[in-house]
Amino acid sequence: MTLKGIVIVSLSTLTGMAIAFIANFYILEKILISDPCYYHNHKTNIIFDMFYNFPAHEGFHPYPTVFNFIFTIASGGLCGYVFSSKKLRKI
Repeated sequence: MTLKGIVIVSLSTLTGMAIAFIANFYILEKILISDPCYYHNHKTNIIFDMFYNFPAHEGFHPYPTVFNFIFTIASGGLCGYVFSSKKLRKI
């Protein structure tokens, strides 16, 4: 792989990660957790608990877990890598 290809893959992967963060923390989280106080009196499911926990420093409101952070990085990086790989094949 040439230096140009490495730069394209790296920038695409970083761009994919940035887009995933924006989509997760500014769009998807606002849709999924419209009222954070709702969870004071209601139960959550196992999928929700994998991505959010309820720490005391947040007033027992949903807060992203480390798994959420890693999943966001991995999915964004993978999407960026796949996108750049497809683009490099066409070039």
